[in-house]
Amino acid sequence: MLSIPLGLPEFKVIKQELLSYGYAIHVEKTETQERCPHCGFATSSVHDRRTRKVRDLAIFHQPVYLFVKVKRYRCWNCSQVFSASLESIPPNQHYTNRFCEYLYELCEGSTIQEVSRKQRIPYTTLERIYYSIASKKAKERQTAIEASSQEGMVLSLDEIAVKKGHQYETVLMDAKAGSVMGMHADRQCDSAINLLSQNILSKEMVQTVILDMWEPYHKAVRALFPSASIVIDKYHVVQKVTQALDQARKEFSPLKKARYLLLKGCEKLRKDQRRRLDDILEEYPVLSIAYYLKELFRDFYRTDGYNEAKERLEEWIQLAKQSPFASFQQAANTLERWKEPILSYFLCPYTNARIEGTNHKIKNIKRRAYGYRNLERFRLRVFLECTGNTTGSQAA
Repeated sequence: MLSIPLGLPEFKVIKQELLSYGYAIHVEKTETQERCPHCGFATSSVHDRRTRKVRDLAIFHQPVYLFVKVKRYRCWNCSQVFSASLESIPPNQHYTNRFCEYLYELCEGSTIQEVSRKQRIPYTTLERIYYSIASKKAKERQTAIEASSQEGMVLSLDEIAVKKGHQYETVLMDAKAGSVMGMHADRQCDSAINLLSQNILSKEMVQTVILDMWEPYHKAVRALFPSASIVIDKYHVVQKVTQALDQARKEFSPLKKARYLLLKGCEKLRKDQRRRLDDILEEYPVLSIAYYLKELFRDFYRTDGYNEAKERLEEWIQLAKQSPFASFQQAANTLERWKEPILSYFLCPYTNARIEGTNHKIKNIKRRAYGYRNLERFRLRVFLECTGNTTGSQAA
């Protein structure tokens, strides 16, 4: 039989054999003396020996089982009988620590049910192992986040739908690191306040918060971080304008198939697409007003400097209000209401791009498990898998 180091220094190998169900390795602890857990007295008096069957990491895709000869000692001082302690095997467990870690890593990007089937381990056992390790890693990561917190933090706050029927979760992210800091039920002001209060140790550390135009989030941030700068995500702002153009397009029934040409950036169109777009705008001159308003607003975000951006935004709002389309007039009123946090982007150019990408990953976590009945476990999964640059490798 091929000889391979076991990699567990506390054991010495007595015998190894290949059986029908895998490798069987008989081991015993190298130490011959133990300290009594009751009185602390060291003893080497062996009371009896018992054998534990423990599963370990596989070798060449074959399961490995350790048959550990556990000595039970009798203390010379207090006469109590106790078992030898094992560093690599938890008490009353049938798996080594490193095998449990391996199972935990297998569950990253997969489901407990799938790993349970492949490893031939009862689902409830694997579930207990996974969430036991996950709870420890979550505490470690929370401690690491608190230790690395410093002034000038940039936070990102957004919602994600977890169930049909408008059931949302609020997601808090460190925009610089790209890591999820926490989640909370629904997207109301109180929920956002609870989420921010639980995860931010010092209000003075927060410099900027990136939001969409959902009023309860703004109310929560102003209540907790009055000195922080609020930036409205530019993609949500541009979306308001493109939606206004789409509403204007719908007023012209022959243009059902022209949506792509009108909404896509002019510089990204092919030559044939540009010719088709020019023909449409020439045929519908009123619609060309809406199209050029959209392109003019895209140029607004290419502006250098706060003052010039402010002038351009005010100019665009006036032009949109004078347009013949109610959708653009409504968009202009919305942008005028949120003018200051929109312009804050030019002082702190952060967006919600990372949290939107993370929301896609969160949805994948939900989909691969076909949903979660226990939302606390769902939040735990998200917290551990969406780590961004907080750690060198993902701690799922």
